[in-house]
Amino acid sequence: MSRRRLEEALLRSKEMEGSGEDEEYSELFVRHRVHLDKDPHSIYSLRFSPNGKQLCVGFGNGAIQILNVDNGHVDRTLFSGHRSRQPITALHYHPKSENLLVAAGADGLVSTYDIKAQINVCSLTEPENEINALDFCMDGSVFATAGKDRNIRLYDSHTNEVLNLIEAPHTLYNDDTTLTIGHTRRIFALKFHPAEHHVFLTGGWDDSIKVWDKRILREAQRLIPGPHICGPGIDIQGDRIITASWAARSALQLWDFRSGKHLQDVPFPAATMQGEFLYAAKFCSDNTVLAGGSGTCTACAINLNTQEMLGDISLSNKAVQTVEAVPGGRVVAVAGVAGNLQIAELC
Repeated sequence: MSRRRLEEALLRSKEMEGSGEDEEYSELFVRHRVHLDKDPHSIYSLRFSPNGKQLCVGFGNGAIQILNVDNGHVDRTLFSGHRSRQPITALHYHPKSENLLVAAGADGLVSTYDIKAQINVCSLTEPENEINALDFCMDGSVFATAGKDRNIRLYDSHTNEVLNLIEAPHTLYNDDTTLTIGHTRRIFALKFHPAEHHVFLTGGWDDSIKVWDKRILREAQRLIPGPHICGPGIDIQGDRIITASWAARSALQLWDFRSGKHLQDVPFPAATMQGEFLYAAKFCSDNTVLAGGSGTCTACAINLNTQEMLGDISLSNKAVQTVEAVPGGRVVAVAGVAGNLQIAELC
């Protein structure tokens, strides 16, 4: 029954095309400071719809709400949350449909929602796993999850059946950061390349980024040592990777996707006694990134060419747990502990 409902929802959905030219931005200003009734549960994930008109918000009690970006008001609630539920750690609209949303949580639950009908059309559970990351490949045929158990699962998005499993290496190798067969510690970020159908990246507590090809899963194709990832701290734009590490210094770094070479440390403003300690990073354009964390409790937009800070968003001494940007990057969102959702615009 759940499979048929999922297929029906896919049929109801229309294919969406996203386009946007890269822009040079010079300033960041806050458009809306949004207060939500579920803020006490904190916000763990954000996702703009492909057309940028909606913002999906995931809370610490499993609640999921969809906001109107123009006015910041709640448009609908897909799930109201429950005291027995865990945080929604990852959200993703289906790449070919703005009507289908996939949500993953720290309770190991993956749920697919028909937004217009406001129903959960399909759910699955990863037993004994806390899911920290979820992403779709570029054509939407496959999505992948990763988290506490260090396994990486690739699913058929039409049937929600597991296609492939990259098993975690034995814990005997916990201190080996050169392994290409999997991650030795928890995974917190997973990102498919936006222009290469089979390629995705993962990162977590074992201080390494691993580049995978879903056609060849015996081992990672490349290894980038260094980044200590503790949240949605990996993004890809063209041939460049941005990483956000939970580290006091040099936390925001740029890498070459093809070679894995370190290109530059991106200065993130932080006082000596605070440290940077970043959880999340997102490309807004080829030359602009947005990043934030718990060191300064702010998110900053930074020009990669000039290394100039275009503006910041403060969460009033509450950690930034997630940042998001619309396709094309002009509108961004930041949230974290105690909610503190802010929708801003680059110009």
